[in-house]
Parts: sequence; structure tokens; C-alpha cells
Amino acid sequence: MMKNPISLRRIFFNLCLFLCVYYIGFTFIAASLDKIINPHEFSESIRVYKISPYWGNNLVAIILPWVELICGILLLYGLYCFFSSKSNFIDVPNNIIIVMLIWFIFILSVAVYRGLDIDCGCGISEDKTTPLERLIEDIYLLITSFIIKFRLRIIAFLNREDQ
Repeated sequence: MMKNPISLRRIFFNLCLFLCVYYIGFTFIAASLDKIINPHEFSESIRVYKISPYWGNNLVAIILPWVELICGILLLYGLYCFFSSKSNFIDVPNNIIIVMLIWFIFILSVAVYRGLDIDCGCGISEDKTTPLERLIEDIYLLITSFIIKFRLRIIAFLNREDQ
């Protein structure tokens, strides 16, 4: 008889955790690439929300895509560290992503409230994405980020259930 068998629930959760990190990491990497290539177009996308001053739009258009790219890469690297050495390296990029998602949800909610018929400027799809569509996806991303954030508590709960 094994002393510490790995439960099916734990294996399933690890698979879910892997898929969550993969989904968020690659979503942020993909979203950043078009914005990095064309910051002027991204600045114009920010401008139509009418939330920040013009100089702020340009600053955000230059910095935000790089933050998204670095966080996406670090999140994927943190996944490797988590499964190889149980490091909590995954927390830093995930916390930054949570803050970005909360901000994105706020500005998209304002755009939906104002009834703006604009492209969200997220850089993921070549087709026009409305603020409401992007708002729903960002809420899913935020829920997924919270699963990653509280993964250690979930794992502890699963381990307690196995005993």
C-alpha cells in the first residue's frame, strides 16, 4: 500500500491549473504582440474610450503591451517552476494580471454603460470585438486568475480530503 497516493482529484486539478495558466499566459502574449508592433493604433483605440488624457494614451500604448507580454511569459515560466520545484514564482505575474484585468473590466464596463460602439482594442482578434464581448471574456479571465491565485489553498483542501 502506498503511503501518499496522488488522488484523481489532485491530478484533475493540476490539469485544470495547467490549462488556466496556459490560457491566460498565451492570451496576454497574443494580445500584446499587435499592440507592440503598432502602438499608434493601440493609442487610438485607447483614445476612443475617453477615459484618460491624450499624453496618457500614448504612454499606456507604449508600456502596457510590454507589461502584458512579460507577464504572459513569466506566468508560463512560473507554471514550469510550480510543477518542478513547488515555487510560488507564478504569483507575481498573476497578481499583475489580476490588477490589469480589474482595470480592463472597469473601462469596458464604462464603455458598455456609455453605449460606445467601438472596437475594444485588445489586439487578439482581427474582427471587431465590442466592449461587451470583451468584458465577458475578461471576467472569465479574472475568474481563471483567481483560481491560479488560490491554487495552494485548493491543493491543501484536496490533500485534506484525501486523508
